[in-house]
Amino acid sequence: MNRSERTAGAICLVLLFAGLFWLCWLFPLTGDDWYREALGMTLHSPLDLARTLVQVWSTTNARVMGNILAYTAGSRPLVRELMRALLTLALAAALARVTGLRGWRGILLCTALLLALPREMFCQIYPWAAGFFNYLPPAAMLLACLALAEPVLEGETLRESGPRAAALFLLGFGQQLFVENATLCALCASGLLLVWYWWERRRLSPCLLVFFLGCLLGAALLFASPAYRNLGTAEGAYHMGGTLSGLLATARENVPEVARYYILKCPVLYWPLTLLALLYWGNSRRTPLDNVLAAVLALGCLGLAWGGFRPVVMAGVWALACTAALWRWSPDRPTRAKALFLWLMAAAAAAPLLFVTPIGPRCLFLSYVLLLGTAGVLFHALGPEDLTGPVRTLIPIGAAAGILCFYLSVFWPLHQLELTRTQILEEALSAGASQAVLPAFEDGGYLWEADSDYKMELVYFRETPGDLAIRFVPRSEWEGLT
Repeated sequence: MNRSERTAGAICLVLLFAGLFWLCWLFPLTGDDWYREALGMTLHSPLDLARTLVQVWSTTNARVMGNILAYTAGSRPLVRELMRALLTLALAAALARVTGLRGWRGILLCTALLLALPREMFCQIYPWAAGFFNYLPPAAMLLACLALAEPVLEGETLRESGPRAAALFLLGFGQQLFVENATLCALCASGLLLVWYWWERRRLSPCLLVFFLGCLLGAALLFASPAYRNLGTAEGAYHMGGTLSGLLATARENVPEVARYYILKCPVLYWPLTLLALLYWGNSRRTPLDNVLAAVLALGCLGLAWGGFRPVVMAGVWALACTAALWRWSPDRPTRAKALFLWLMAAAAAAPLLFVTPIGPRCLFLSYVLLLGTAGVLFHALGPEDLTGPVRTLIPIGAAAGILCFYLSVFWPLHQLELTRTQILEEALSAGASQAVLPAFEDGGYLWEADSDYKMELVYFRETPGDLAIRFVPRSEWEGLT
């Protein structure tokens, strides 16, 4: 890469970070973020944070790393938005590295794809800080581990070294202390890599063993929390069926929700995966079995897009056909191994959600990222670097700029309204008012728990929370009042 290429790449990445930071700055505080805002105001030292983490681990949840990030970000807007922009960029870089779409073009393209979530998932991952700090970092850390273990997937010898082992242990341990389904997925991934390498090379890898032990220790710390004792009952915020019949009943209830945000609501996933697989089918031997498989895959994709006939069944048929297509049509061993590994780990991240209630779209974020990785691996095997310079450059720049501009246009008016609401609240407090009337967010579904009077009252009060009652009215009604 020559000097002008490096300069252009550096400029694009700086602009990308600036765009992400600006977008994060526009996100209003919503839902549980108000609780963390109030909590953040009470944390003045690492010792305060440690005491809070111990208490939460014992009573509420054991998501230690997620809580560290979320509580540190609370009441510190500059820190919060810098963290969100940097972590988003880190996830895009890790995804580009794992898929082989390296360089600044790959990072731009992966950023665009990571932002192209279903709206219901987007609002629970990016604008909602509580969701962001619990669901996005473990995805980035798992991909970073896979990048460090990439030779295993490519059928090569893994170079053992102290720094690699230390990085795998720390990343493996840390990523276990976020959300539970990501913990179980990483434990499966580390164990599979360890066994896979031993099976192929007939040797035990110290680095992979350390990775597995880090994941195992992190999972043990997470699930040792007393907060999980009530999972078998309906006493806690989350629960599982206490018996086999209860687990199966919960799974039947959750299948539609899991299928919806695993694939049904994700055309950004199923269309590229189908088209890429069919491209490889076109270059295969095209036996009768392959022709039937291609027809099932194509019809399954059309069925997903149409959504008319039993969508969950159609999603299952399409997924089975896609699995067989990845196995039969991948052009070489590294592509097949990487694509199938990411594909199966996406299923492993989604499977535990069948047995826990309630769940939401955010819970499928890791599966979404891993399926994006599968598509990226297939795309890289086509040799996009062989495209002409302008095409190879304009596509990722256009995709990243286009989706950032779209979200900026959505959140700029919401940010302006948030400033108005803040001014009203501050004036009500200074005037000694007992109630503040705020215009409601009309967000079109881009915010999660947009208006929460109880949680906002934890921050805006004179002596005790609730002494300033907050009420929301439609924007048209509020304009009439003013």
